[in-house]
Amino acid sequence: MLDKTLIGRESEATVVEVEKGAIRRLADAIGDANVVHTDEAAAVSAGFPSLVAPLTFPAVLSQNERFRHSLDLGTRSLLLGEESIEYGRPIVAGDRLTVKTKVADVQERAGTSGATDVLILETEGRGAEGDFVFRTRETYILRRG
Repeated sequence: MLDKTLIGRESEATVVEVEKGAIRRLADAIGDANVVHTDEAAAVSAGFPSLVAPLTFPAVLSQNERFRHSLDLGTRSLLLGEESIEYGRPIVAGDRLTVKTKVADVQERAGTSGATDVLILETEGRGAEGDFVFRTRETYILRRG
């Protein structure tokens, strides 16, 4: 079982500048043809200051491998079971977001092949003025082995 003392542990805050190229690449990768992700004039015409990130963009920002490694999860298989995203506002190119991840919960669940550990991480992004931009909640399933 994962150690319950992990609950509340936080990563260091990281400042990320959202780039137009990253927005365009993700839109292309997921097949999102909405022009507000690729054409700046269309985004401005739609009332945004620049390109708008696809709705799944926070998943890119919440990949904090160094923090997950610091949790000492070992070499067990790690599977993303569920992810939810809450928005305060759209993410746009040029945003400077402060991103921080924390362990929200540690659980044990019965599975068909035995007990599994569940790790729930929350990542929050805030704008340059401290405004809430997004929060992800990721549920990871870890096989014991």
